[in-house]
Amino acid sequence: MNLNPESLVEAQAFVLKPIKKKILSVLVAPMVGNLTSLKVSRDNLKLLCSHPFLYAVTSNAAECAEIGMSMLDQGGSAADAAIATLLCEGVSIPQSMGIGGGFVLTIYNKASGIVESLNSREVAPAAANKTMYIGKGKASVEGGLAIAVPGELSGYWELHQKYGKLPWKTLFSPTIELCAKGSLVTDFLEKILASQKNTILGYPELAAIFIDPQTNDTWKAGNRIKRPVLGETFKVIAAEGAKALYSKDGSLLPKLLQDLQNVGSILTENDFYNYRPEWLKPARAKLRNSYEVYSMPLPGSGQILSYMLSILDGYKDLSISDPLTWHRIIESFKHGYGLRTKVGDPRFVPNVNTVLQKMTNKNYIAYIRDMIVGNMTFENYDYYGADFAGTDDSGTAHVSVLASNGDAVAVTSTINYLFGSLVVSPSTGIILNDEMDDFSTPGLINAYGLSPSPANFIVPGKRPLSSMSPTIVLDRNGDTRMVVGGAGGSRITTSIALLILRHFYFKENICDAMNAPRIHHQLAPMRVEYEKGFNPSIVAELAARGHQVVESKADFGFAALTVIVKQGRSVMASYDRRRTGSISVRPYNAGVGNCY
Repeated sequence: MNLNPESLVEAQAFVLKPIKKKILSVLVAPMVGNLTSLKVSRDNLKLLCSHPFLYAVTSNAAECAEIGMSMLDQGGSAADAAIATLLCEGVSIPQSMGIGGGFVLTIYNKASGIVESLNSREVAPAAANKTMYIGKGKASVEGGLAIAVPGELSGYWELHQKYGKLPWKTLFSPTIELCAKGSLVTDFLEKILASQKNTILGYPELAAIFIDPQTNDTWKAGNRIKRPVLGETFKVIAAEGAKALYSKDGSLLPKLLQDLQNVGSILTENDFYNYRPEWLKPARAKLRNSYEVYSMPLPGSGQILSYMLSILDGYKDLSISDPLTWHRIIESFKHGYGLRTKVGDPRFVPNVNTVLQKMTNKNYIAYIRDMIVGNMTFENYDYYGADFAGTDDSGTAHVSVLASNGDAVAVTSTINYLFGSLVVSPSTGIILNDEMDDFSTPGLINAYGLSPSPANFIVPGKRPLSSMSPTIVLDRNGDTRMVVGGAGGSRITTSIALLILRHFYFKENICDAMNAPRIHHQLAPMRVEYEKGFNPSIVAELAARGHQVVESKADFGFAALTVIVKQGRSVMASYDRRRTGSISVRPYNAGVGNCY
């Protein structure tokens, strides 16, 4: 029997039939993505369908969702599960994130009805200035000058202090074991390592981790990469807490600072002492059928996501097969990215509140909707509200958690480009970010001939703008309907918007919505990018309306989402076919799981 995981409630009627000793085979996708048949007893499937709370963890890393789930199994909170999963991801997908980076998070507390966002993004060091990269080549992406003050670990501590239940050290145990055993190299990581081989060989500390000494080549799928130095670092952090890296009493900070100074970093002990995560009010959009979308505010892109969805929510005739609908979607993306060029860290951008007020003003949104002409597009940046070029951020990783009590966490973490700054601290095993490149620099014209955005210039203590948009969707009863986020730079925001549109507006099941070919526009470059397999007749209609259309390359381009969807008593959890990942669902994995 091929059971649709979103129809488990209907399946209950079948289960209750008096069929003695019958075993049902239910298709579930394992971590690596191939379908496997698991056998589930009638009683177990009956429990699965009728259990009042299913709960789930999804991750962009192949071995990490189960680690997060193990925290929930021990009575931990959604926050505990998220932290443990993120720690694992830092080992399993080290090219994308780790404690040398930063994260943004949206969390829902079901009992209180409160949704909050936590900004633990990296900040510019005290010695930084807006002209520091002029005439210095790749200094903003490689080496010590590229490193911003990491916020990841400080954010874990802040989250645990407010929402954690399990002892702090418990969250570290599985990943400490993983460092010793070695994390699995997936097909996706093998491709990443192979593509970056020459770069890795140019940095001895990176090569010591990612080059197989037996073959002098990058590790292959099926190999395991051991991280003994990082494992020892985690043991210290498990014992000392975040102060290990952020306090005068921390035993790791002096070692890390010495390593940073050796590569020309301008970070000082005061940069770490003064770092603080901040709790924020999330961006919010109220859509039809009383759905509420909560996402990460600035410097994340939750307001951009909410703005685009609010524009589209005003159309009552949206149809998945209608070219006009897709034209409107593209135009909403362009308007969203137009205003994105005017915003930045609210603590440092004087007029940002004026822009944000526009983005939530119903009259202004209606005005923008009227500006969307049905039979044509425009190639004037000013038409879409853009004065300057924005930044194009890079790789990330995401975790989604839904706990049995209804709490939810969506968290996106990054070290920016592949392997961040390419700097590994020999003393701690930490791979450091290159987040300084997410800022704009005066006078540097980008590849599209556009000037940089002053709203995103470097200021000491400032956080750079990001496309990360960890999102939670609630229904009118305050129940979580979707927990979602993604990895993939500037395509994160549009990919989340498309998933919400397909599932809640076009009524696609989450598997179809996740697997459907995507489309993207970020204003600069002035073109529509679409994935292979996207409806060719719609592509032709977009071109007829004046859009430049380009099929995206079959690489790591489009965002990879991880999502949990809950409807009634059924839960669907999935990671994106575009990369890899893992899922874990309770009380039983059978009958609910990945989409392919």
